[in-house]
Amino acid sequence: MAFTIEIRFLGGLTDAQIAVFETAANRWSQIITENLPPVRLPNGEIVNDVRIDAQGGNIDGPSGILGQAGPTQLQSGSLLPATGMMRFDSADLARMEAENSLLNVIVHEMGHVLGFGTLWSERFLGLIIGEGSDNPKFVGKNAVKEYMALTSDENSEYVPLANTGGTGTRDGHWRERVFDNELMTGFIDSGDNPLSRLSIAAFEDMGYTVDYGAADEYKLPDAEILALKVLRKSHQCRMCSTKIMRIDPIILPKSAFL
Repeated sequence: MAFTIEIRFLGGLTDAQIAVFETAANRWSQIITENLPPVRLPNGEIVNDVRIDAQGGNIDGPSGILGQAGPTQLQSGSLLPATGMMRFDSADLARMEAENSLLNVIVHEMGHVLGFGTLWSERFLGLIIGEGSDNPKFVGKNAVKEYMALTSDENSEYVPLANTGGTGTRDGHWRERVFDNELMTGFIDSGDNPLSRLSIAAFEDMGYTVDYGAADEYKLPDAEILALKVLRKSHQCRMCSTKIMRIDPIILPKSAFL
């Protein structure tokens, strides 16, 4: 069986928005190719691979707090997610639909539920050094290898992570000043936002089995053009996950495995 993300819709979403969540889940099923062990949750429910609770509701209107997204329960040993949460302000969902950015944002935030940026700390998978510093670094070997290929620099020892943007952005995304429109930076750009081999490699570093053939085409931007774009973004931030609030997941016991 293919890796599947079960989405449990808890209300507050339109049919069109539900369809976007399902499309995003299918995208991740193309990238992650091997099942996770089934587990029994404390309430007796059984989860195969990952289950996400998705919900819309009123928070503070458009362009304020987007909501919450992240893993909520982790498997013993691997510390990969068993369950997660995606809850959004209804006004922001409508705004992102109007901007044609909703699919990119949902794929991005679903990546956080699967562990991107949310499970990298020393407490969990230990894939960051310099967390909270001016130069946080992702040190997973597969992502570093892909970064070497992007930069043509065989001496690269880490992938630069976001070092600005507050707790909802820094340490949990690729650095905007390096990677620009790659989907897993902290900003969604107008136009294409490719999910690159670099991001897929990070999921392999986390312990997933992945298919690099599912990556979008991507190359690093020209440095001078990027500097101008980043300057504009610093004054005209197009919200992505900068206001997502992180969730502190619990670790299931070994007895949860079926």
